[in-house]
Amino acid sequence: MLDITFYTQDREAADYLDVSEDFYEWLAKSPFSRITPPEVQEMTVDGEPIHVPIILLEGINRRRFSDFLRDAIVQESDEVLQHTHADFTKDDYQTLTLRLRELQSLRKCIENEQY
Repeated sequence: MLDITFYTQDREAADYLDVSEDFYEWLAKSPFSRITPPEVQEMTVDGEPIHVPIILLEGINRRRFSDFLRDAIVQESDEVLQHTHADFTKDDYQTLTLRLRELQSLRKCIENEQY
């Protein structure tokens, strides 16, 4: 698992999402990664200043990320519905819906204006 960290406006780590390596790779190869380039800024992690590449969620950036994720959620929902059937096990269901759950979690964080 990899994590995506969200920082508050005062540059303190506030939340993070654990995402699968497959999901992270998919994001990196998708238009999501080209919405806006990251900027290296000083942040505080565990009380220590570090320099990290960040993407500011301000102005149109937040909306573009949100729009991309909402479209991806619709597409992923269609995929899930096409592949579900009555004899699915709980494990099958969890595997099939993992990307959908990761998309929803990421969307909720991006739309949270505290970050």
